[in-house]
Amino acid sequence: MFIDSHCHLNFDCFKKDLNHLLVDLKQAHINHVIIPATDAQHWSDIIALCEQYPELYFALGIHPHFLTSIKEGDLALLESTLDNLQRQPRSHCVALGEIGLDKLIETSMETQESLFLAQLAIAQRLQLPVILHVVKTQSRILQLLKQTKFSYGGVYHAFSGSEEIANEFIKLGFKLGIGGVITHPTAKKTQSTLKNLPLSSLLLETDAPDMPIYQQQTVYNSPLNIPLIFDALCALREEPRDVIAQQIYNNSKSIFSIIND
Repeated sequence: MFIDSHCHLNFDCFKKDLNHLLVDLKQAHINHVIIPATDAQHWSDIIALCEQYPELYFALGIHPHFLTSIKEGDLALLESTLDNLQRQPRSHCVALGEIGLDKLIETSMETQESLFLAQLAIAQRLQLPVILHVVKTQSRILQLLKQTKFSYGGVYHAFSGSEEIANEFIKLGFKLGIGGVITHPTAKKTQSTLKNLPLSSLLLETDAPDMPIYQQQTVYNSPLNIPLIFDALCALREEPRDVIAQQIYNNSKSIFSIIND
């Protein structure tokens, strides 16, 4: 059994054949998909999608790439929406995200940090884990997490980096999202790191339709590629495949409080 812990299944490229894709996912033993939000405009669409399909879960937040389109009141709306969802029995809202910092975009770091901290504070108040977007800002995000004493952990999405950095995030209660990057022969550093990290710290993700796997034959990445990412991870680890699969499945269920099997 698998969980794709990060997949933008609400994007337009999936809409036409979504029902067929969900059938294929079930046949591939991919039981659940977590859909992280990117902007306020699509929160209601994501909520509606996950209400329609019980195997889907979601997070709400504002991605750093979309901060230029933020409107007055969006943060208040985020908190009130999440609060209302938290009060619902068996809510499929499992995190706040995707949020973070990105040095490769034009939005100033001052603006990014302000919105990151505001969303982190909401997650702390509502006792929600967060899904982190981290691009060349590992040290700064670690610093901010420690300064704010954020205590509900979450996921470092699309992890790539050193064992030292990985362990710093793990100490703060974060799991590491492992995606298609490890299928690429050039990802030697990340592959080496993953050999030594505790299995209890790892999740599988595709970031579909983005983050292509090695020699991808399709235009878009797909959550159906989770087994290929799993195979690549198994090639790096010493544990038996069934042990790896069960532990990672349990990791995903634990950090996201998934109870529907």
